[in-house]
Amino acid sequence: MRVTTLLVASTLLFILLFMVGSSAARTTPTPNASRPLSVADVEHGLKSAVPNARMAALVKKYGVDFELTGALKQELRSAGASDNLILRIGRSRAPTSIDDNSVRPTGHSIATHAHRSALTPRAHGQPAQPPAKELLSQADKYRLGSGLVRNEAKAAQLYRKAAGMGNAEAQTRFAEALFDGRGVARDPAESRAWLERAARQGHARAECDLGVMLTSGFDIAQDRAKGLEYFQAAARLGDGHAEDNLGQFAESGLISSPSLSEAYMHYLKASEMGSAWGTYNVARMHERGIGVYKNPAEALRWYMKVASIEDPDLPDQWSDLRSEAGAIASANFRIGDMYAAGNGVPKDTNEAERWYKRGIDMESAGARAGWLMAHVYLANAYLQAKGVPLDYGKAMHWMRKAAENGYRQAQVNLGSMYRDGQGTPQNYGEAMYWYRQSADQGSAVAEWMIGRLYFQGKGVTRDFAEASTWFRKAAEAGVPVAQWDLGMMYYRGYGVSKDLATARAWVQEAAARGYTPAKEMLAKLDAAVDSVTANAAADADVSSRPARLQ
Repeated sequence: MRVTTLLVASTLLFILLFMVGSSAARTTPTPNASRPLSVADVEHGLKSAVPNARMAALVKKYGVDFELTGALKQELRSAGASDNLILRIGRSRAPTSIDDNSVRPTGHSIATHAHRSALTPRAHGQPAQPPAKELLSQADKYRLGSGLVRNEAKAAQLYRKAAGMGNAEAQTRFAEALFDGRGVARDPAESRAWLERAARQGHARAECDLGVMLTSGFDIAQDRAKGLEYFQAAARLGDGHAEDNLGQFAESGLISSPSLSEAYMHYLKASEMGSAWGTYNVARMHERGIGVYKNPAEALRWYMKVASIEDPDLPDQWSDLRSEAGAIASANFRIGDMYAAGNGVPKDTNEAERWYKRGIDMESAGARAGWLMAHVYLANAYLQAKGVPLDYGKAMHWMRKAAENGYRQAQVNLGSMYRDGQGTPQNYGEAMYWYRQSADQGSAVAEWMIGRLYFQGKGVTRDFAEASTWFRKAAEAGVPVAQWDLGMMYYRGYGVSKDLATARAWVQEAAARGYTPAKEMLAKLDAAVDSVTANAAADADVSSRPARLQ
């Protein structure tokens, strides 16, 4: 009896989540109809919930028709539902007229809804409109070229139409097209607006996309606290990409102190949810001994899991909002590196090249499709001579192409190519120009790079105060090497008042994020009781060595 009741209660909760935002679909609302239940209503009304995947399975098995009996009311009360919530649930069972644009039926089974939609009278002379679900399916086919000639403009048009009908999945897909400029003019502001509409319906992918936008500051003001909330909401709904981002929060300490064990658990959970990046990060932590014992063989096993992922949607996943293809390409290169170095496997140059070639093929396909992230990955392959011959000219070609299209990671990398004279004569002025372009879009790494140029007086007049300003921006954004540099500025009194306590605090932040020189420096800072020890500690500074961009 208990199990049966739990199934019914779980089914009910899932239906309530589907009902979010469905009021627009009702064609004949009653004058005093209560507002639709929101996700917050459900979360506060019921203290316990079966995981979303389980609820989806229950609905698929038992359907969505149910009667709010006295026994079920009692079970809901036992589960934590208030009388007010139960009353509103009962009202939601009242028959309503449903039009063809409804995203989800309210109070009727899917089969019944489909039958009644076909019988719904239309205005005289008005052509029949395909339901949103059908438009969404057709849009997916055009986007992927599945059985149709690939046409992103047509896909965006259909997504837009279905989105206007209130379909949360279509709203999210159209928002992603707007963000990337795929088949429609790029418009991050409108993209965000559509994502927010989908998120209000409790759509996990939309909430995750918003989390990425806010956390990274993509074309909007950065708000990590709000971004974290979106990630948490999406992860509760079963989004693996959101769970992976929670791991990144825990590992980097973007909100609170870093926690490597917590990060590892998030990555594991993300992997279980199907996230390629989650699986990749599990492998990375095993390979480098981050939060777990260093174990190359275990790392290789996890990298192999990533590389074996096959998904027809992957060519369309090079976006900053959801770049699963990037994880798979990266895993192929990491496997290649392990064979090249004999790390966890017998050294095998031929096998290494085979894995590099697999990664190159993925990146080339993404680049041909016009994905800027794939351009950057391909440029890096030419810079590192992995799978392709070393070719600074081709690296510059792909990096510049992405940078000129506003891709901030490419801009900071192109700046570094000018700084180092890779594929171009060394030019610090050009380096500063591209760093500033990237920093204007919120790149913390670019801010640190600008600080280094001011610190070294490369392309600009040497200015320690200006350098410390840029180091601080990057340090507050969580860049470990910037935290180290700022700590050393306070240690020496360069551009700021000398302050050993503040110096130690910033070096501690860098050490907590795994920056090795900072770990070594902490002991020396603690022992800096006289000028001899202090000078010895200063000699240990390696901040002039630029951090390698990953």
